[in-house]
This record gives sequence, C-alpha cells and structure tokens, in this order.
Amino acid sequence: MHRTLVRYKLTHLGRKCFLANRLVIMPFCQEIISVSTLTMASNISERASSSMENISESHSMLTIPNQESPLFANPLLITVNSTPFRIAALVLLTLLVSTYTLSLFKFIRTRNSQRPGKPAPTLPYYLLGICHAFDLDWSMASFLANTVKRWGYLSPIAVRAGPFGFTMIVNPNHIRTILRSSKTLTNRPMLAFVMEKWFSTPKEYLHFYAAHDPSVTTPGGMPERMHDFQVKVSLKYLSGKHLLEMSERYLAILKSRLVKLDIPTDGWVEISDFYTWLQNQVTSSIIEAMMGSRILEMYPGIVEDFWKFEHQVANYSRGLPRWMIPSAYKTRERLLANIKAWNRLANRESDYTQHGEEGPEWDEFFGTKFIKAREGYLREYGLNEDAIASEHLGLLFGSNANVVPAVFWYIFESFKDVELQEKLKTELQDCLKPETGDLDIPKFSTKPLLQSTYAEVLRLCVTTTTTRTNENANFKLGPDYTIDKDKTMTIFASITAYNRQAWGTARPESVGKPLDEFWPERFLRSNKKEANFSLEGLTECWMPYGGGQRMCPGRHFAKNVIISTLGLLLELFECELVDVQQAEQVKPDTKWVPYGTLPPTKEVAVRLRRTE
Repeated sequence: MHRTLVRYKLTHLGRKCFLANRLVIMPFCQEIISVSTLTMASNISERASSSMENISESHSMLTIPNQESPLFANPLLITVNSTPFRIAALVLLTLLVSTYTLSLFKFIRTRNSQRPGKPAPTLPYYLLGICHAFDLDWSMASFLANTVKRWGYLSPIAVRAGPFGFTMIVNPNHIRTILRSSKTLTNRPMLAFVMEKWFSTPKEYLHFYAAHDPSVTTPGGMPERMHDFQVKVSLKYLSGKHLLEMSERYLAILKSRLVKLDIPTDGWVEISDFYTWLQNQVTSSIIEAMMGSRILEMYPGIVEDFWKFEHQVANYSRGLPRWMIPSAYKTRERLLANIKAWNRLANRESDYTQHGEEGPEWDEFFGTKFIKAREGYLREYGLNEDAIASEHLGLLFGSNANVVPAVFWYIFESFKDVELQEKLKTELQDCLKPETGDLDIPKFSTKPLLQSTYAEVLRLCVTTTTTRTNENANFKLGPDYTIDKDKTMTIFASITAYNRQAWGTARPESVGKPLDEFWPERFLRSNKKEANFSLEGLTECWMPYGGGQRMCPGRHFAKNVIISTLGLLLELFECELVDVQQAEQVKPDTKWVPYGTLPPTKEVAVRLRRTE
C-alpha cells in the first residue's frame, strides 16, 4: 500500500513536471518511477525506521503530558505534536522528495540522451544548493562505493558540494583518454590548492603552481613553469644510480637503527602498536637518507609532529579555521619553523649547487643531490624561505605519508600468512649479495611474488586521486561526453581497484578470486615454466601512483622502501603476531578515503626476537 501510494504521487508529480517543461515523458516515466520509488522509499524508510524505533521507545516523552505534570511547562513537547510542526515536516519531506525526483529525472534524461558531446549527468540529490556535500563529508568511501554500485561504470558522473564540484571518471575508456591527454590537461589547480591548504604556501607564491600561461613571467624573466622543473628534477634524481644510492642508504640507516634496539636472541619483545613503531623507524630513516642527518639532530620531534600533521590533512582540506583546530595549526607552524631553521643551516654549511657529477652523492646537511637540485631551482625562481619551507614539507609528505602505511600492510600480510612469508623469504634470499650478504635492491624487480604481493597491497590500501583540468577549452571525453572548461575530472584509485568488469576484460586471470580479497598472486602470469609478475593491460585499473606522464616520480623509491623493509626485518628478527585471530579483524580504515594510503583500523601487536 505504501509503495503504491508513493508510486502514484511520484507519477503525478512527474507528469506535471514533464508537461510543464514540454518534454516527451514516455521513454523515461517507467524508469524514473521505478528507480525513484525504490530508492526514495527504501532510503527514507531505512533512515526513518531507526528514528521511529527510538521514538517508540520514548513515546511517553513525545506525548503531551497531563496539565498537572511539571513537564507541561516544556513547549518543545507541545510543539512536536502540534499541527504547525507536522505541516513543516510534511513540507520539508515534500521538498526533499521533489528535489530528488527532479534531479533523478535530469540525471536519467542526460545519460540516456543520444546527443553527442552531452555534459556529464549530475548525481541525484536531496538538498538543493548543498547537493552532495553532506554525503561527501560523512563518508567518502561509502559515497563512492554506493555511487558506482547504483549507477555503474559507464558514464562520467558530476558531483556537487555547494559551489564546488568535480566529475567522477569511472569508465576505463574515459580514464584512458584522460591519461593520454597530458598535453591538454593539467593538475595545476589541484596542486595550487594542496600547496595553499595543506602546506601553507604564502599566497604571493601560489601563482607559480596555478599559472598555465607560458607568456607570463616572473620579475626575473622566468616562465611560470615551476612544476615542469619539479618533474624534471624528480625524474633525474629518483631514477638510475641516484635512486639506487638513496635506496641503499635508506636500508643501511634503517639497519643501523634496528641493530641498536634492545631485542635479545633468547627472548621475545612485544611491540603493542606495530604501526606506530614502524612510523618511527621508517620515517626517520627516509628523512635521513633523503634530507641528511642534521635535520633530525636539530629537530628530534620531527617524526612525531609530521604524523600529527598528516592526521589533520582532511581538516586542512575543509579549510577549518584556527579556532576550530588550534593544535593542527600549531603543529604545522612548528614543522615549518624548524624546517626553515634546518634550511638556513644547510645553506651556511653546505653548497646546494654541488648536485652535478663532481659533487658528493650525500652530505649531512642537505642530504642527497635531489634536495640540492630542488633547492637550486626554488631559489632561482625567487621563492622566499617560507615558500621553500612549504615545498620541503610537501616533499616530506610525499615521501612518507603514503609509503609508511604501505610498508605496514606489506609486512602485516606476510605476518598473517606464514606460508606466504616463507615464499617471500625464499625470494628475498635470492636477492642477497654474495660478497656482503646485503640485499641487492635491483634484484627485487626479478622476483614475481615479491612484486605481486606489493602490487596487491597497494591495490587494496591506496586510495589516492588523479585529478585533471582543461584550462584552455572544453574537453571531449570520447564521442558521447564533453567536460566544460575549468571543470575538474577525478579518477579514484579506490574505484578502479574494484571494477570487476574492467579487470576481467583486461586480465581474466586477475579475477580468479574476488577483488575485495587479498590475493598475493593476483598479478602473476604463468607459462609452462614459471610465473611472472606483470601489470600489462591494467593501466586503467591499478592506479596507486596515478597515471600518464604525471605518474608519481617517487614510485620506484617507494617500492624499494616497501620491499627492502620487509627483507631487513625478516633478516634481523623472528617475527610473529601476538593474536592472529584479532589480527584478522584489522582492516584499512576507510574513513581516510581519499587521502592516500589507509592506516589500520586497530592497533596490531607483534613479537620480535633477534636472529642469531
């Protein structure tokens, strides 16, 4: 009876709206009525059911008490049952239903239209003006999952949150088009947003990140293409011999730290929070390997402050003012102040111009040639010390925020599965240098299971976004859709990772087990002799580092850190989980979608015993 009544009202409302707009309703009426009835009735009833249960439990509180009762003086108890309140509630409900129904009609009409170059349909919403803001802020993970579950992966979907908005790109063909359009599309608007909101770059320097007109120049005559220089320097110093040197230095520094730990050979030491323990060990080793040892000596609290800062990234993105999150602002200011102090010392005691072949590969002040080269072009562009400090904070974030949680998950999965751990140990043994017994990092790329496990971990726990904007003209997203100029297109790694149809089409063997399960062999391709690791055909499915020409330049260093950290732990210690059953309940914490690699939902306790 309820559904029949709702169906009748929606049909009547739909006909009036369609006639008023002089539209042909027959192709759409049945779809709109069925979808809107099911979605609205189910959504409203589900949300209302819990409320009605609570109301029924406290029914006596909602009825008007006897006049002799002292509660009679409470006007709220009278108002709830009053006619004006019921009218207001009915009006509000009518507005919600009407807004959703009309937006649903527009969505279906646009998606079913045969007109070439049509805009992306806007996802249906309940609240005019606010649109999807509450859903996005409440749970981004649920919003994304429910959107593709309900509407599929065929069309782009426009999402709005007040005056802001973006277009979700979910179709693999559309993703491929975007990744192949690096000359047309840019990520500069998002880069400028991040530099301002996250890393507190002074406003007078934001044009370096946002500018797209090559004719615009700085006072010194430099074209505003600093991002291009960043990419160029990163590609040079995060590959080849420079990459190998930094990776080996990281491994040596981490080993020296772990060797000094008071962990005996004749007894177990329990670590109650393995994730935090890894944060301290890995982050400090990455910082020293990349930026030198002096910054850690000058600022012993840098690791703790960094992870406090990282924890507030979502609040920085929301633009929350200082009075709402004072500690977050203080932490960031403390980081920037200490980074500036380190940078002054490094410039006094070292020479950032020595990043050529003749210069040392590493020194205690600046660290690597990569940091020196960055310092050089930042100063060449005329950035002041505040803007340079923000750049270094951005580098600190990029080299740790996504890598360290991935290290945890890679190690954690090997601890959960003893059989997997033994297989990984076998491959790691084949990566040892005969003369020293140290890990031979380049050999990682020859070991299929080490790499497949690594790729599977990143598929499940990395939720980064790839954003592109066309700043010059409208962008044709294939023959069907056109994205307006200056509109942001967003690809979510957490969506592409679970598109079963796309994975099955690209690599049928990759869906041998469900995509929501951890399967370390997912990226192996077998022939008659052996299994080989391969990402072939998965460009639009596996996107933890983004894609196209702007793929993360630090991905090779991240891979080396992740695999070598496990290798070193298994070399130095016997490792086991304290409670295997409890560990099965630990999952990636989806409330941090889409801010990178997800931390664990719970603390994980492990036991370590030094090997003899």
